[in-house]
Amino acid sequence: MHRAHYSSLSTYRSRYTSDISRHDVDTKKKALIAIVLVAFAPTSSIIFTLGLNDDELLSQMFFIFCKIWLFLVPTYWFLVIDGNSISWSEPNRDGLLAATISGFCMSALILAMWAMFSGTIDTDSMISEMETTGLTDFRIYVAGMFYWIFINSMLEEYVFRWFITTKSIELLGSEASGIALSACTFTLHHTIALHMFGFLWWQTAMATFGLLSAATIWSWLYLRYKSIWVCWLSHAICDIAVFGIGYLVLFG
Repeated sequence: MHRAHYSSLSTYRSRYTSDISRHDVDTKKKALIAIVLVAFAPTSSIIFTLGLNDDELLSQMFFIFCKIWLFLVPTYWFLVIDGNSISWSEPNRDGLLAATISGFCMSALILAMWAMFSGTIDTDSMISEMETTGLTDFRIYVAGMFYWIFINSMLEEYVFRWFITTKSIELLGSEASGIALSACTFTLHHTIALHMFGFLWWQTAMATFGLLSAATIWSWLYLRYKSIWVCWLSHAICDIAVFGIGYLVLFG
């Protein structure tokens, strides 16, 4: 009797452990697929528009397609595959304060680095590359500036800080590893873009380190305050500094 009871209990425990293990594997597989579907879309867009294609209309169409993809895939995954409902995570006062302080601190560092190293950057190559996108026209530049500061930065936080950071934690099992993977995927397409804009290797390396650091801070802000509005505000403040520098290069 006791042996039968022990055997039954042991079998139950074995099945329970097996079910948990199978669930963990399935979760990791789904997380990996989600990351692959989304994380490399910006890199594909950069390589196609700046490196592989000379047709500006086709480049713009592919750019728009990638942006739509970046919004729709995480949304579909969250609502349909994961079975969640729409939520609205409002930022609290501490989160907004942290976002503002971090944004201004990083912007100050960006401006300081520009002041020190702007003389070493081949701005003529940058301007030549921007001419193909129309950004050397003041009106288009202002329109692009508003798009990147207020819309694109939000999309990047939606994708990289919320979706990819969350899925990376599910895949790798820890917040630190999840933040690291998210930061690397975010930095990748920026690094490639800098290289294609004519930055020297050491300039690209410095910028890459800065981007990794910023992405790490923004992911930490998201996990700390559970709101993409917090990391978006910090990101947007930094983009204001970046586009201020862009204005000086093109029109200053």
